[in-house]
Amino acid sequence: MNTDTLKMIIAIVQTGSISGAAQQLGYAQSNISARVHQLEEELKTTIFYRTNRGVILTDAGKKFYDRAINIVSLTDDTINQLKHPKNVEGNLKIGTLQSASATFLPPILTNYYRNFPKVRLAIQTGNPMDNIRKVLDYELDGTVIGENIDRSGFISIPLTTEELCLVSANPGTPDLKTASFLVFTVGCIYRETTEAWLHSQDIPLHHPIEFNYLDAIMASVCAGLGISVVPKKIAQPFVDRHLLYMTELPEKFSTIQLDFIYRKDHFVNRSFEEFLKLLREFSSVGDTKKEVLI
Repeated sequence: MNTDTLKMIIAIVQTGSISGAAQQLGYAQSNISARVHQLEEELKTTIFYRTNRGVILTDAGKKFYDRAINIVSLTDDTINQLKHPKNVEGNLKIGTLQSASATFLPPILTNYYRNFPKVRLAIQTGNPMDNIRKVLDYELDGTVIGENIDRSGFISIPLTTEELCLVSANPGTPDLKTASFLVFTVGCIYRETTEAWLHSQDIPLHHPIEFNYLDAIMASVCAGLGISVVPKKIAQPFVDRHLLYMTELPEKFSTIQLDFIYRKDHFVNRSFEEFLKLLREFSSVGDTKKEVLI
């Protein structure tokens, strides 16, 4: 067994199939199948359940996969440091909320990429729950989350406090009992804040219309489709151009806390270590003393 075999296992898990791994790595499918079978014979255990839809890790396979990720990361990082001791190289995959990708993260990413141009950087927006699953599966190094997420099993770094507001296409205070609310899917902190605010006034979430993209929500509010709770930094340019009107939220619901989380057992290579340093430097709520191990 060598790191090539481990990389095959990792690729199978992350693509969901042996054929997907073969395509990603450039191997023949039969070659990968044979290596997996050989590995299972050597370990005297089953790593994957084979199904018509692909493969699923067994309990033993999950433990093996976790260790394989750390071994490959440590090996690659060690080789990079020995070959290029002054260079920071490798992969960095970060998840984030869409709003943070447009407000808080850009200066951090610009600074990072300027200092470490050899790092292959990938940023993934999307549903926070999906990003957390990918962090747990080692598909992302870490992710930006809202305060509604359980941090058990993660190291959490406070980032910033985000101000929220209600936006609408018409002046005046919208009728919360009849207006259609434009929201993200379940799991989003903005949606949960909206629901909590309405619940405090005994108002149900009326005619929710779900979106996957913040840009689509803003465009739809401008068009008069409905109203939405969004970050002030996102809303302000629309308000300045007289495309939208902003309504303040009650103080209890006017701010949310954004944090960055990563697995406690995640191997922190040099590329990730430098990113964490920048996060702490740019954080508007504290320094490394406020980092929380949960």
